[in-house]
Amino acid sequence: MSGTTVVVGGAQGIGAELARRLAREPWTERLVVADLLLDGCEELARELNGEGCEVSAVGVDVTDGDQVAELVAATADAERVAIAAGIFAPAAALDVEREQFARILAVNLTGVFFVAQAYARSMGERGSGAIVGVASIAARMPRMRQVAYCASKAGMRHALRVLGMEVAPSGVRVNTVSPGATDTPMMRTLAGDHPSVDDLAIGSLEAMRPRIPHGRVARTADVANVVSFLLAPESGHIHLQDVVVDGGELLGMA
Repeated sequence: MSGTTVVVGGAQGIGAELARRLAREPWTERLVVADLLLDGCEELARELNGEGCEVSAVGVDVTDGDQVAELVAATADAERVAIAAGIFAPAAALDVEREQFARILAVNLTGVFFVAQAYARSMGERGSGAIVGVASIAARMPRMRQVAYCASKAGMRHALRVLGMEVAPSGVRVNTVSPGATDTPMMRTLAGDHPSVDDLAIGSLEAMRPRIPHGRVARTADVANVVSFLLAPESGHIHLQDVVVDGGELLGMA
């Protein structure tokens, strides 16, 4: 079915690439790009409005229930929703402060879940829709200095799976995509102790990071292509899956 596609967390990084990819899909008649960084959404909307679909920008804080409700009400006809909202801040498990831990969970877990819940409820009322959340292989593999981030992504991945199980009979599909190291502004912050993001591909014994068999980190397009497929009609029988896009870093084991 053609209609409205929404990207939440679309101002930069994987979310912005998702917006670019989804704007080109024949089933996207209207694209709504939502993020706390409204300026980034508006700039992206100007860039994409020549792609053949109507593109608009909306400011939303996923930790604010009223703002999420307003976004969902304004896009109640959404057939497809990609949720890429997320934040990151490095801290060792022995040093992380309660406020930082809570903030990361508030965005990456609680915020993302309640966005998905609201759209799933709206989609279920009319009997169709697809939702994809962007998780991380950090949900499966512990990472040094990423205790809050790992916990948030693990919780989000599992919460969306439970949601997907419960709404599948209503015609709503919920899946997640778990990227490995991906060249984004967030990853460049994480890779501050490496010469470049691409050097993450060789691994690090000190950081307990395995090498990436493919020999490079992901580009945002690698992730966007998979999310687009999971939102597309061709994936209509795929439910509750978490598709890993990591160049083989997990060796297919987790």
